[in-house]
Amino acid sequence: MKKIFAGLMLTAILCSPLSPNLYAADGKAIYSKNCTGCHGTEVFTRPDRKVKNRPDLQNRVRQCSYAIEAKWFDEEITAVAEYLNKDFYKF
Repeated sequence: MKKIFAGLMLTAILCSPLSPNLYAADGKAIYSKNCTGCHGTEVFTRPDRKVKNRPDLQNRVRQCSYAIEAKWFDEEITAVAEYLNKDFYKF
């Protein structure tokens, strides 16, 4: 019984919308649709990048969403930030 419960809990955690990997997958799609008109991914890997930690990254994504008048929900901002962190920043 304990093994079944543990398996169900693990499945729920991995499949929850809060999973960073799921957020990153959604974030990549949101980024591709909305952000590539202004810049490519080179801004995330340059030596003098301005973003230095996760809170800065979250704030920067929020600022960019305002700049393009995207009206993203907090979940979309988090998804884009998770994608950028997973693939580029690695905080």
